[in-house]
Amino acid sequence: MKALECYQPRGIAKLLFYLFLLWTVICCISVISNNDYFIEGIVCSIFFDMTIFLIIFGIFVYKITVYNDQIVIRKWYGRRVKVNFDDITKVVFATLSGKPVDATRIHIYKGKKKVLSLDPVMENYDKMKNYLLEHIDETKIDTIS
Repeated sequence: MKALECYQPRGIAKLLFYLFLLWTVICCISVISNNDYFIEGIVCSIFFDMTIFLIIFGIFVYKITVYNDQIVIRKWYGRRVKVNFDDITKVVFATLSGKPVDATRIHIYKGKKKVLSLDPVMENYDKMKNYLLEHIDETKIDTIS
């Protein structure tokens, strides 16, 4: 049963999508009006458009879902990383005040490897922070000021 989802803000992706459309129109007009560099214009447009498209795709794909006792991180191209609450060795709350409630960034470690980083600009960040504070053992929680 899904408890909570946290994801990147969608406004950035919308802005990049409009930039993608604007760049495509500019390239099409440039290529049509200048026949000397037709091939170069098409190649440049394709590479730039693909870069913007991959950034938009990355923003829409990255999502963190918490189930009862498991965190599922969806990354590029359907790749999923599953972390059980029991496997988490350390949760670091980067704070300005030294209290986990005032966290500015959250890092979750499995063993010595950082598996997840939550940023305050993410949607549902506050709910995710509170959920982690309630469900993860207090001995694993660390704060850095």
